[in-house]
Amino acid sequence: MIIAVGSWRGTGTTTTAMLIAASLAMGAENECWLIEADPAGGAIAGRMQLPANTIGGLERVAFPTERVAPVEEFDSAAHKIAGLRIVSAPSDPFRAHACHQPRLPWIASLRELSGDVVVDVGRLRSGTPAWPILAAADVVLLATSPEISAAVSTSEWMQANGRVSPVDPGLAPEKARLVFVDSPGGVPFPRTMLTSELGAQFAAWLPWEPGAVDLIYRGAMPDDRRLRRSALIGAVHQMTRGIRTTEQVYA
Repeated sequence: MIIAVGSWRGTGTTTTAMLIAASLAMGAENECWLIEADPAGGAIAGRMQLPANTIGGLERVAFPTERVAPVEEFDSAAHKIAGLRIVSAPSDPFRAHACHQPRLPWIASLRELSGDVVVDVGRLRSGTPAWPILAAADVVLLATSPEISAAVSTSEWMQANGRVSPVDPGLAPEKARLVFVDSPGGVPFPRTMLTSELGAQFAAWLPWEPGAVDLIYRGAMPDDRRLRRSALIGAVHQMTRGIRTTEQVYA
């Protein structure tokens, strides 16, 4: 299963993608992949203090020095934590954007990776080069704030199937769901209202827990004893179970 995580208006895509990937990796037969493919540049390498030889690994996949299968490049570029493999994007926006115009195509190879694949595509704007990833994904999760203006604009973008201009290819409506990151600031919609109004498009409400997020970025997995009472981790587990159940129904 390929899950693309992005945002139209809001923040938290990288953290949301990281949490989902870590949750999917727990108890899975195959390793789960987290591919950072934000055209604006990657942030996960700095947050996790990845080893130097794995920083900007997506660039090595897109522009290999030897002609090898992209799956092999993914494997060599990944940083491994328990059952999770992380491939980071270059931090420089020019180099990160170039990964979407590769020497050798790599998006089709996401299907060949063993286990689930979570792709962080960052902010979704008109003409974003991440459209082929959205087309290949089984599920597209849009991270946004429950703050009124952010929630309304993101919902309207979904209703327009992701089109801002005629050049945008459009997003299959049955793929897209909303994840609300309950960050402080602004006047938010109540959770109950969002749940009832959005129906199946509502994927999750993630509580604001900076401490739990910090532990994940420092290498803790969701089953770490320090996270056992985390409402955030519980919400992420519930979301991933819901995604799996829905995909099994449509499979």
